[in-house]
Formats: sequence, C-alpha cells, structure tokens
Amino acid sequence: MSNLDNKNKNKNILVENIIVFFLFTVFLVFKSLKTLSKIFTYGIIKKEILTTKSNLGVDIKIKIK
Repeated sequence: MSNLDNKNKNKNILVENIIVFFLFTVFLVFKSLKTLSKIFTYGIIKKEILTTKSNLGVDIKIKIK
C-alpha cells in the first residue's frame, strides 16, 4: 500500500506543478501583451505635432520614481 500511496503523491505533485506553471505562464503572457499594447497605443494616440507642413511628431513619456 505504501508504494501505491507514494506513486499517487508523486502524480499529485506533478499535476500541481503543471497547473502552477501554466497559470504563471498565462499571467506573464497577459502582462507582456498589456505592456506592448500600451506602448503602441501611446505612440499612436499621444502624438505631439511639431509642424503642420511636415506632420512630424514626437512622443515623450516622463517617469519619476
């Protein structure tokens, strides 16, 4: 019986590790996609136009920590 219990515990630990790894991976992918979307939308929406003839612009983001 002890051998069967050890096998079941090992399987349970493996399944728990896979679930934690999957959730952590999903969280990281979501966070990175959110960051990428902020970068691209900031550049498109917040364009400061320098001249009206050439339509040149810059994006300035100041972070103070």
